[in-house]
Parts: sequence; structure tokens; C-alpha cells
Amino acid sequence: RVTAHGLGGQRQLVVEDDGVGLGAAPASQGTGFGTQQVRDRIANQYGPAARLELQASAPHGCRATLTLPLNAAP
Repeated sequence: RVTAHGLGGQRQLVVEDDGVGLGAAPASQGTGFGTQQVRDRIANQYGPAARLELQASAPHGCRATLTLPLNAAP
């Protein structure tokens, strides 16, 4: 499910699924650099108010929330 809405001076895009979830897969050998790089790029483009949050959904699934300020110019 994908939803978008305004929240004060921000826009939120939320993507949710009902898959196996974040903790279901075995730990990867990766460094986690990819997610942090995406967060850094969002902050560089839209400022410190922008963020990407990943959450596990009980009992399964995942929710990703992208928050961007409405007044920031890309």
C-alpha cells in the first residue's frame, strides 16, 4: 500500500507491505551503507528536516516513510 499526505509543512510518502518483514532474512554480509547513503542524499537535497525511516510491522511486513519539507527546493 502506498499513501501520501501533507503534515504541517511536510509531505509524507508511506510504503507498506505485508511480506516476511525486515528481520526474516538472514543477516547479510553488507555494511548497511546503501540505506545510509540514501538518507544522506535526501538530507543533502532537502535539508535536515527530510528523513527516511524503516520500520518492521507486527506481525510481519515493513513500512518505509519518506518525509520531505514542502518549502525545500530540490
